[in-house]
Amino acid sequence: MWLVLAGIILSLLGSLPPGLISLSVAQTSIARGWQAGMALALGAAFAEFFQAWVAIVLTDWLLTHSAVIQWFNWFSIPVFLGMGIYLIFFAPVINGPKAQSQRSILAQFGKGILLSAFNLLAIPYWFVYCGWLKMEGWWQTGQASTFLFSAGVMAGTIFALSLYAWLGQWMLRRSNDLAQKANRFIGFLFLGLSIKILWTVLRQMG
Repeated sequence: MWLVLAGIILSLLGSLPPGLISLSVAQTSIARGWQAGMALALGAAFAEFFQAWVAIVLTDWLLTHSAVIQWFNWFSIPVFLGMGIYLIFFAPVINGPKAQSQRSILAQFGKGILLSAFNLLAIPYWFVYCGWLKMEGWWQTGQASTFLFSAGVMAGTIFALSLYAWLGQWMLRRSNDLAQKANRFIGFLFLGLSIKILWTVLRQMG
């Protein structure tokens, strides 16, 4: 059970500071309501469960196959660019959260998986801490340790991102104008990230 606790604590340390996924959860909660924000949070946490698992099982392989990371970089550029353009120019004006159908809730869950899957900092983050836990003797041989730690990671991510979903609702109640500005802020964050990734890839190629 110590590995579950370690996963929760380390996940909170990574997820509580404002970032792309956490701010997206807040923005979705503002624009589409608490349920949609939580669906996105659950999708992101679901993906992070497998990211932690991959980091544990495939650490050595991924470190020796840099082409995989470069492929993720190229594919993430149009994803983040498209999301940024949508939020800045095409996202609807917020007049309070919209009623959500089961289909739209599932769409937000899928969006959460997509955002988390292309969070390229997650796997290196778990590389470092999993290695440290193993060196400190926390790790036991077998799949159980991997599952317990990954489950703790998912639980910590859900808790942290649920706070951002609540924050989005608080912003909506406090100021509708403040809530409307959230779309553009997150949109510029996506655009900046896509440009940064493109610059990194081109520099590596040069």
